[in-house]
Amino acid sequence: MKLLEGFRVLDMSRLIPGPLATMFLADLGADVIKVEDPKVGDYFRLSGEESHGGWRTAFVYLNRNKRSVTADFKTEEGRKVVYDLAKTSDAFIEGARPGSTAKLGFGYDVLKAINSRIVYCSLTGFGQTGPFAQLATHGGAYDAVTGVAVPRQIKDGSFVQYRPYPHIGTTSGPWLAVMAMLAALLRAQRTGEGAYIDISCADASLVALDREIEPVLNGDHRGWPDPEENVSVKYCYYKTKDDRFMLIQAIEQHFWEHFCETVGRPDLKGRGEWGASRMDSSSGDAELRQELIGLFRTRTQAEWTQHFLDNNIAGAPYYPLDEVAHTELFRSREMIVEQEHPAAGNVSMVGSAIKIEGEAFEIARPAPALGGDTKEVLAELGYSDQEIRSLKDRGLV
Repeated sequence: MKLLEGFRVLDMSRLIPGPLATMFLADLGADVIKVEDPKVGDYFRLSGEESHGGWRTAFVYLNRNKRSVTADFKTEEGRKVVYDLAKTSDAFIEGARPGSTAKLGFGYDVLKAINSRIVYCSLTGFGQTGPFAQLATHGGAYDAVTGVAVPRQIKDGSFVQYRPYPHIGTTSGPWLAVMAMLAALLRAQRTGEGAYIDISCADASLVALDREIEPVLNGDHRGWPDPEENVSVKYCYYKTKDDRFMLIQAIEQHFWEHFCETVGRPDLKGRGEWGASRMDSSSGDAELRQELIGLFRTRTQAEWTQHFLDNNIAGAPYYPLDEVAHTELFRSREMIVEQEHPAAGNVSMVGSAIKIEGEAFEIARPAPALGGDTKEVLAELGYSDQEIRSLKDRGLV
């Protein structure tokens, strides 16, 4: 039995944050039903540069293991479909601007009256309160207000977003939403009490900064470090013999001294300023940097990686994004999976990072076609074939 088998989640969100949150739930076994407008649906479906047979590969990834039901929310019969689904659901998620879903007839008060146990999550850019609640946004905005997406000037004098951490808000927001929903579902099982959850992706971006933001909050006003500043020479990249990169992180005294011994340079062991914590507090050493530049050029990245593994030295190889999927690291962790989608063809995607003993990850359902599961789900709710046919003939589902 899957961990969330038996739980039903209605998903009225679209694009990325909401579907990412419900993908995590679906991967754990929840019956996620994607409720969409019959004419347009989630417009992240629309094909783009990454099109596979007219399907956007990111959509295929975000909506795996889900079912799709369509309903015309502007009609009484269409809304009734959603209400009937809500009666049998444990959770509901939406991602529209505050008030928009309520105007359609699916606010928390309405669904709570139908199902007092329902866990209702609003996952939006800036939350339900505050001065930016009604601001129209996309993912980069959540990183802009937290200082993560830095303005970077380009050759023509204009500015683009430079993200040291790409799209942190659109990923950390869904993580928090899932955590909150699971906690609320646990309480609902124990007490029969539902919950209303307000998650802001901008808030989540701030939370994700954790130890980066704390010094700033407490008087140490720093921006992101400039590459030209004196960054620790014991915690940075060095080019290897095969023109790849190796990250060394020997800022603890024992790691540094062991590194020096194992590479035959015990004369370098005393370089650094070791505090009481036995961490190097020096900002830089230009001569030592040159020594290490030459040293790392004597071996390939693979040789340095093996050396670090064999000798308990902190660090890691750098893999360009286009190589990540082919590395032994992520292949061995089963983090890259292949799916033969009935319409999009073969699609490679990131697997589940949640590894639980006895819980094998699988893509039991491919990302659904728009309304592809409407008949099946309505039949489960007790609708007759004639009723379903009538709704479909009139374009209401």
